[in-house]
Amino acid sequence: MASKVLSASILHLILFLVLLTLSQFFHQHPHLAEADYKLIEILCHTADVPKVCTQCLKSDPAAEFATSKVELTVIVMNCISNHADALQENMKDYASNSIKGVFLECSKAYMGAKKDLLSAIIHLKSHEFDEAESSVTGAVFQNHVCHPTIKSYKQIKISRKLAYEMKVYEELRFTATRIIERL
Repeated sequence: MASKVLSASILHLILFLVLLTLSQFFHQHPHLAEADYKLIEILCHTADVPKVCTQCLKSDPAAEFATSKVELTVIVMNCISNHADALQENMKDYASNSIKGVFLECSKAYMGAKKDLLSAIIHLKSHEFDEAESSVTGAVFQNHVCHPTIKSYKQIKISRKLAYEMKVYEELRFTATRIIERL
């Protein structure tokens, strides 16, 4: 009888220890912590398009671990860079039509913008905010090479997806500029 009580006690102890070990996983949140949401809200509030800023930051798992506005701004820059990649590829795809040169120039412009954005990220990480802003301005210039050219050709029809991608890219660029101005 004493041996059954002892083995039941040991079993309960083992079960308790297993649950205690696993309990840390029950309390982890799959999304950002409340403090991170606050920091994102503060940062994106300064942007002209806070919804796009917030979507960008919440879509990147690294935002969960960001503890400063600079780290979150780097994530915004990565979002812009990802959109530049997508736009560069989309422009190459469109280059097969009759106005091939326009789209190839746009593809090159987005590739140049990506270089400027990577430079901005390096400057942000070094807390060189004026240089970061200057690099983002370079990315703005690259976009201005492409967007008006496409609009000027009446016969160019682009997909809604491409038009949306261009719009989000532009909104994120403005967002980054506004945020960097306030760092």
